[in-house]
Amino acid sequence: MASNKDAPPAIKRNDLYEALRLSQLPDEQSGSQDPVKRFISRTPAWRPGNELPWGSIDPEGYKKGNTVDFNPAAFGGHVFAQAPLAAARAVEEEENGSGSGNDKLGIHSIQGVFTKAGAIDRPFIYDVTNVHSSRSFTTKLVQARQPTEASDAPNGPFPESDANRPLGPVSFTCLTTFKRPIPMPSPAELQIKGSAQERYADILSQRAPDQWEASPQVDVDAVTRMFPNAGHGGFPMLDMYKVDMKAYNADKDVPERRELILYRPYKPIREDDPNAHIVAHAYEADRNGLIMLTNHLGWGFNLGSAASLSYSFYVHVNADEAVMKGDGWWIQEVWWPRVSAGRAMMEVRIWSPEGKHVASGYQDGVALPSSNLTKKKKKMGEKL
Repeated sequence: MASNKDAPPAIKRNDLYEALRLSQLPDEQSGSQDPVKRFISRTPAWRPGNELPWGSIDPEGYKKGNTVDFNPAAFGGHVFAQAPLAAARAVEEEENGSGSGNDKLGIHSIQGVFTKAGAIDRPFIYDVTNVHSSRSFTTKLVQARQPTEASDAPNGPFPESDANRPLGPVSFTCLTTFKRPIPMPSPAELQIKGSAQERYADILSQRAPDQWEASPQVDVDAVTRMFPNAGHGGFPMLDMYKVDMKAYNADKDVPERRELILYRPYKPIREDDPNAHIVAHAYEADRNGLIMLTNHLGWGFNLGSAASLSYSFYVHVNADEAVMKGDGWWIQEVWWPRVSAGRAMMEVRIWSPEGKHVASGYQDGVALPSSNLTKKKKKMGEKL
C-alpha cells in the first residue's frame, strides 16, 4: 500500500472571495470630474485544464499545438466576473452606507468585450470610471489590463506593486449597470411556460445532482476522452455538474439541442453580498459554453479556435433574488441558435432551485475547426 507521502497533493480550490480577491489602489485623477477607481487582482486566474495529468500523455505538457490546438490561457470568466465586482465595490464605496438592506444598488447587467487572452502569472489591473449615476440606476465602465511581464510572485498572491509595472493593451472591457430594487411583489411576474426543472424533469430525476459527472475542466471530446471523469480540478467557488443530455439531443439539429449544468457554491458566499452572488453566476455562465458547441459540430477532435468576443449577462430580478441560499441547486440551460461566419451565438438561462428565471446570457464568439480539418474538407470538395 502506498504511503500518504506518495499520494498526489490535494488540489486547492479557492472560494469566491479568494478567487476574485481585489485590493483597491489609489484613485487616478482624470480630465473629468470623477476620479478613476483602480483595483488589482491578487489571486491567479484559473486556467482550464491546468490540473489534468498532461504529462502522462505528452512530456511537454499542456500548451498550444499539442493535443488540442487552442491557447490554454486564463479562464475568460475570471475577468467577466472580477471586472463587474470591481465596479460593484466602487459603487458600494460611493454609496457609503446611504443605502440600507434591500435598498442597495445591485448589478443589473454586464456587457463585456474580450480583446486579449489573459495570462495567469500576473494580475489584472481594473480601471473603473463613471458613465452615469442617479439614485435608481448607475453605469460603470471597467477596463482590464495586465503588466507586460510576469509578476515576481507568479503563483500569487500578487503584490500591489505589480500595478506599477508597464501595462499592456486592454484585454477586457465592460459596462456594468446597477439598479435599485423595486418593492415586491412586482406589478407583473411572467416567464416562459415551464421552468428547466419542469421541462427536463424526467432526465433530472434519474440521479441526484452531484451524481452527474463533474463539469469537464476542458469540455472538448479529445480531452474528455483522454481524461474521463477527471473531477473539478482546481475550479474555484462553485461545484458544477453536467447532466447527460445525449439521449435528449440525439434526434435534434444543433440549434435545438440543450445542455444543462447544475451548480451551487463550493463554499458559502455571504448572503448580504448579492453582487458577489451575481458575479458568481456570471463566472459559471462563461464556462465551457462555446467549446461544448464544437463537440456538437463534430469538431471535438479537431478544434481550432473557440473564444468569446462579447458576452452580455442580464439579471431579471432584484439582486437579492440571485443570492444562492442554502444547498439548493441552480440550473444553467444553454443552447446555440445561430452558427455562421466562423462565429457562434450562445444563449443561457439561469434558473433558481425554485424554478425562477433569474438571469440570461448572450454570447458571441469564434468557433472554428482546426486548419487541418478545413484543408481536408476542401480537398474532399475538390475531388468531388
